[in-house]
Amino acid sequence: MSDTPKPAVNESGEYENLLGVKSTENTPGSLLDLMDLSEEEKQAVEGDDKEWKKYWKGMPEFEQEENSPYKTIYVHFRTKEDFEEFSNIIGQKLTQKTKSIWHPKLEVTKNSLLRWIEE
Repeated sequence: MSDTPKPAVNESGEYENLLGVKSTENTPGSLLDLMDLSEEEKQAVEGDDKEWKKYWKGMPEFEQEENSPYKTIYVHFRTKEDFEEFSNIIGQKLTQKTKSIWHPKLEVTKNSLLRWIEE
């Protein structure tokens, strides 16, 4: 057994404390039960009253923008040379492990570079 003490956790919000709770059939409607359900199953469990609404107090509105690709195509190469030529033409480094790319190249900002500054 480990002698590491458990950290004291002080809850400060008006929500159900689920720390250390394991999902069982005796806790229907909890967030843990809803995590692995399909969208249809979630709606059936939540019903019209939407259980989450009673916990979403004072939270900002959030809308997920549609961010799917316009078109996806599969490209097949007959030879390694054809593959390398295609990589040079589009100006992106492709390897044997490359599964997908964006064109033009998607510039991604590392999350570690993002900061929230409050003035």
